[in-house]
Parts: sequence; C-alpha cells; structure tokens
Amino acid sequence: MLVAVTAAGLASAGCGGGGGGPVGNETVVLKYGAALPMMPGYFGSAASESSSYYWEDAVETVTEGRIDIEIYPSELLCKQEMAFDAVSQGIADIAWAVITYCRDWMPLETVFFLGLDMDCCEMTYQVHRNIYEEYLAQEYEKLGLTVITRLGREKLIVFTADKPVTKVADFEGLTIMSGGREMEHLISNLGALSVPVAYQDAYEALEKGMLNAAMLDITAPFLFHWFEAGDPGYIIDCGGIGNADALYIAREDLLNKLRPEDAYALMKLTDYWFGVSGSQGSDRSNVLYWEEIGKVGMELIEWTEPAKEELRELKREQYDWWVDWMEDEYGIGAQAQALLEAVLQEMEDFEPGNMAPGNPASYPDEALLQTLTDAGWIVDEESWQEVVGPDGHWGMDFVYDEDFEPWYEKWWDEQNMEHPWYENWKAQHQ
Repeated sequence: MLVAVTAAGLASAGCGGGGGGPVGNETVVLKYGAALPMMPGYFGSAASESSSYYWEDAVETVTEGRIDIEIYPSELLCKQEMAFDAVSQGIADIAWAVITYCRDWMPLETVFFLGLDMDCCEMTYQVHRNIYEEYLAQEYEKLGLTVITRLGREKLIVFTADKPVTKVADFEGLTIMSGGREMEHLISNLGALSVPVAYQDAYEALEKGMLNAAMLDITAPFLFHWFEAGDPGYIIDCGGIGNADALYIAREDLLNKLRPEDAYALMKLTDYWFGVSGSQGSDRSNVLYWEEIGKVGMELIEWTEPAKEELRELKREQYDWWVDWMEDEYGIGAQAQALLEAVLQEMEDFEPGNMAPGNPASYPDEALLQTLTDAGWIVDEESWQEVVGPDGHWGMDFVYDEDFEPWYEKWWDEQNMEHPWYENWKAQHQ
C-alpha cells in the first residue's frame, strides 16, 4: 500500500474512533517544505495552478480551516539533503524528499533510481504504492516516519549539448550530470564521466562546458532552458538512463495533531493531488513536451531497438551490483533482492488507473489540447470544475482502480463515522 501508517498506528496516535487529537475548531498549522520553485510552467500555467497550491486549497477547504498549510518552496524550509532530518526534528511537518540526497535514511528506496524501464510516471506511483506496506513501511516506522504518498517519475532521457548519441559507444568521453551513486555506476559503465551536479545548476555547468550532457525527465531541457546552453542540443531517447523518486514524508505522530476526519482528509487529498493527479499530470505534460522538441530547435535522436537492448543489458547488470551494494554497505542484501523482484513484477503487471482530470487553463493552445485529447487525457473545463470549482469535491470524490483501496479508506469505514464536509457535499451534489 501507499501509506505507511497502519490502522493500528493511527488509533494509537489518538485518531481512532474519534479519540485524542484536537477537538472543536482548533487550527493546526502544517509546514510543507518543497525543493522546487513555484513558478509558471513551460506551457504558461500560473504558479497558482500547480499541484501544491491546489492541494493547499483542498486541505484547507475540506477541513474547514482546521488545517492551515504553509508552503515553503525552493528549499526555504530545508535543503533537499536535510529533508529527512527536518521532518524528524519537527522543522517541517511534510517534506518533498529525493532519497539520493540522503540515502542513508532509507537505502532501499534507491531501487527506484536504477535503470528501470518505467514507461510513465503513473507506473512508478503505482509500483511504489503496491509494494510499500510489505517491503518498506516497517523500515520507515523504525525511524518514526511515514511516506504519505509519492510523485511518480518516468525513465530519464539524456540531453547532449553538442554531440549526437546513437549507441552505447557514443557515450565514451561525455561528462554527464548524475544524481546518485546508482546512476554514477551506470554512467561509468557507459564510458562517461559522472559529475554530481544538481539540476538547478545544470544550465550554468552546460554553458561553461563543465558538462556536455545532462539527464532527467523530458521536462528539464524546457523548464531549465538547457537547449539554450546547448545551442540547441539533442534529446537522446535511448530507452531510459535511470529513474527518479520523489517522496512526501511526515512524522508518524503528525496525526496526533488532527481530528480524525481531518487526518483522513489530509491523507486522501495529499495522495490525490501529489500521488494520483501529480503523477498522471506529469504524464499528461510529457505528451506535450515531446511535441515541443523540434519547435525550440532541438533534435530528437531515437535509438534503434538493438541499441536500446545493448543498454538494457548494462542496466540489468546494475541490478546485481545494487543488491551487493545494499549488502556490503547496509547488510540488507536479502531485503534488497526481494524488493527488486517485487518492483520488477509490479512493473510487468502495471495497468493505468482511473484518470484524474487535467487543468485546461494550463494548456491554452488548442493544438496542444487536441494532442492530449487524442492521447486519451481528460482536460475539459467541465471535468476540471467538478474538482476545483465553487461546488468542487477537491479530490474527495476520487475513486481508485478496482483492485486497490488505500488503507485510510478502509480505516475510515471501520470508524463508522461520517466526514462532515464530504457528506454535506454529497448531499448537495449527488
């Protein structure tokens, strides 16, 4: 399952059956630390249209102001490498965390940074959701932490500033931005030099020649204007050079602060806006980014299938290395092997879930909207207003795919309670 706190854990936190936690209309302030700036997207969406701000509005609306979200973007509350420390020490109530910056806290999570052939963001969201409780939750519980949800990422592309890359041998001699030891291992096996540069600093490094290649998801060359440093550069679709993993972590005792109905709303709305909608929204945007490559002058180089298979062989070799690394450094080789096998199986079994509607205001160009429509995405204004409009449900009405029910939905049913805001909304709109 997606969320680590069990029903028993929630009850012990003072939220079971209505006992414990604040009563009345006390307002609880929750500080959320984010790594990224809250800035307009490439397609013109305003900052207020990002998932973080919709999530903030959703939580404050559904809890009728009893939760007050304070958003701290651009590492203002805590540096990325200190995200786990900040949550553990109570500096942040919820933090956006990437495990490669602080992997000693939860080394098993680095499995998601291997060269897995994740074809979409929703796949990583679902895979993590489905394996979390069995393979990872207990390790977080030992730390007094929980993962509320996670933002899925897809297999990473490579941007090269001045050199086309059509096969594995072409990586020889490149200097590539990397994001962790597991990526460094693969890059070294490609014959390239791995340089640990944060993606916010990649443009300057490319411009000054410190890097001649960088990797991240397809959004990065546009959002961080790498193509200007590359004049214009190449997008290398080699089948994926690595993956990424963004977690939304909190202390387990966070729920001590909340009334039971507010705890339920916080869990569901965080999962919906950052997990379900965030991951699917990234996939939705990525459809458009691929359409934009040629428009800014970059050239798309798509590898042949034999070239992709040569790279896959190197990525598969990386799996054994990762298990050995987990054993040698952390003594958890057996857990790592079991987790890796579970991840690979879930990837094989993946099926897309129910689609969350997109924000049509983010895509003002009719041609782009048509591209999304052709790809099967729901981006019409009416569907969007059903979520965030004056009479919107803010995500509380979202129904998961039929083979999965989040633990907090089961827990809420067991409480035999009604959610005052949601029940009132249903009475008026259903």
